[in-house]
Amino acid sequence: MRSLEQRLTADTSEDIEKTIPFWEFLDIEYGRNEGGFRFVAYYRQEPSFPCLFERLVESPGLKRVADELEGKKEKPIYKQDWRPREQLAFEIGATNVLYLLLDTQHKLLYAGEAKDLVSRLSQPHRSIPRWDYYRYNVLPDRLTPFRLSLERMLIRDLAGLLPNKKGVTTHSVEGFTLANDKIDK
Repeated sequence: MRSLEQRLTADTSEDIEKTIPFWEFLDIEYGRNEGGFRFVAYYRQEPSFPCLFERLVESPGLKRVADELEGKKEKPIYKQDWRPREQLAFEIGATNVLYLLLDTQHKLLYAGEAKDLVSRLSQPHRSIPRWDYYRYNVLPDRLTPFRLSLERMLIRDLAGLLPNKKGVTTHSVEGFTLANDKIDK
């Protein structure tokens, strides 16, 4: 069909594999025990919307659905990397979260919790109004009752490392490196 499509177009110098990206093959297996052939079709389609597709694949919402379909009993914490503020509107499945905000100009860090990240971060933050980066972790449903306590624990841990408004004793972490080997991606 692609060959026909290429012949029908005026510009035959164009690579039809790029114009209509679709690769397929047929796997033929002989089942000795069944006494017959098994045909399995495979194909790969280049995404038409690669940025959206990449965002969907990375989303905690889709990861949660995949875990449910695979029958995973233990639901993990879905960890996200730092993203610029401009990407907030594109978050999918960012509910029941602990989050961090970063103001790189004023060297401020803020820890918080939210039922819905996009809704929460669309509201002003008096403590850090000019934040420019965010990251978050989606908690499994079983941890929902502990979300506020986990936020308070995270804030207290950070207060022990960074100068703070409450005068909690800190240790300077400038120049330190995290020694843990077990770091989830």
